[in-house]
Amino acid sequence: MLSDRYAQLEQIILRMAEVSATTNPKRAELLRKVLTAGKDRLVSPRLDEVVRTLEQKRLTDAISAQEGIEKDLLELLKLLESENRDQRREAEKERIKEFLRDLEELIHKEKNLKQKTAQNEDTKPFEQEQQDVRLLTQSLRDRIEDHENPDKRKDGKESKQDNEKKSEDDEKPKESPKPDGDKEQSAEKKAVETEESQEGKTPTQQAMSQALKRMRQAEQKLKEAEKKGALEDQEEAIAELQKAKAELEKILRQLREEELMQTLEKLEARFKRMLRVEQAIRSQTERLSQENAESDETKRTVQIQSSRLGVDQQTVIEDADAALVLLREDGTAQAMVESLLQARFDMTEAKNRLDKTELGSVTLGIEDAIISALEEILDAIDLAIKEAKERQENQSRSPGGGGGGDEPLIQLLSELKMIRSMQRRVNERTERYEKMLVEPSADLELLKNAVDELARQQNRIARILHDIKVGRTE
Repeated sequence: MLSDRYAQLEQIILRMAEVSATTNPKRAELLRKVLTAGKDRLVSPRLDEVVRTLEQKRLTDAISAQEGIEKDLLELLKLLESENRDQRREAEKERIKEFLRDLEELIHKEKNLKQKTAQNEDTKPFEQEQQDVRLLTQSLRDRIEDHENPDKRKDGKESKQDNEKKSEDDEKPKESPKPDGDKEQSAEKKAVETEESQEGKTPTQQAMSQALKRMRQAEQKLKEAEKKGALEDQEEAIAELQKAKAELEKILRQLREEELMQTLEKLEARFKRMLRVEQAIRSQTERLSQENAESDETKRTVQIQSSRLGVDQQTVIEDADAALVLLREDGTAQAMVESLLQARFDMTEAKNRLDKTELGSVTLGIEDAIISALEEILDAIDLAIKEAKERQENQSRSPGGGGGGDEPLIQLLSELKMIRSMQRRVNERTERYEKMLVEPSADLELLKNAVDELARQQNRIARILHDIKVGRTE
């Protein structure tokens, strides 16, 4: 039954991909990726094999195979769910940033209160202020807890477990209502118990609870005019709030790393496809340039094939445009954007030449430059993926916090390497235009436009270097 249902699922995903192709290309691409991943993992044949294994009563082999298939199905499910992961991750980042802003304000308030306590002998007037900070801290702690544990009470709603417990309590004999003073004491006692208990709490929640505990102690000591003890508790409360801040910054970095990895993997797949197509175009261009096109029929054949290569070149241009959108959305890889813009300019020039069946050394040289640029970009992406994986491993081993700033998509060394390559290509193109200028058949208007574009590229390289110098891209 499972084998049959999986076969049906593959057909449904295929139909959904075909239907979504025009209205939602991203979804169609994801669905096809899921299908390909399922076929690469041989999920359907392995399900059929498990059926045969069970029929033969080879239960140990069946269990082992089932475990492997279960893991692969979970990977496919994870891939399917990734469609909405971008939106969820962005919302998560904004929520964490909001918590960090509120936490920074609380740290500032507690530091100010500590300074007032240190400067005055009479500490009793600050008891209420300490209580106000504690209540704000408690509110933030509860919001963080609701965010990190969505299955528990949230926005006044009760979980299924809470409702079941409430039903059980309703069946017990009810006690007479307590006076208001007892209710306040009960609420206070419950709050203290919550701060003391660390069971099932995340590191952020633990730090916030410890900060609350210290604030409560400082509150009592301020009331009793124990200045020294109050200062110590306030200092500890600030330290715990700083711990909570470090934990939130760590979560923010992890989300950024996940976002970086996903972007890098998308770029890697796209650039690999672009490189394969471009290499095929280069090979076919060289073959056509060696054709002996003396007869009209042969000339016509070469023209048709060259035109088809122009169509293929257009698909590479479209892929380059899609990659540029991804890079610009990230906003940290200026050199890679410029390198791709240079390559795209060459792609357009190569397409125009292929459309005109200009298959000589100039066209081949342009295609070589495109391939070189794509290879360099892929090298930078591969290095960035390796570095991102190393950072993720280090973060999983390290409990520390650190800054919560955005990690750049491409590191500085890779950016500088690409800038050097861009400058080399500008130099080579300058020499090529110089040679073309003295040719009798030179199109001066086209050359002027090309040189103007070259000047713009040189200016953009200078601007990127200036930005790196002043630290804008770090």
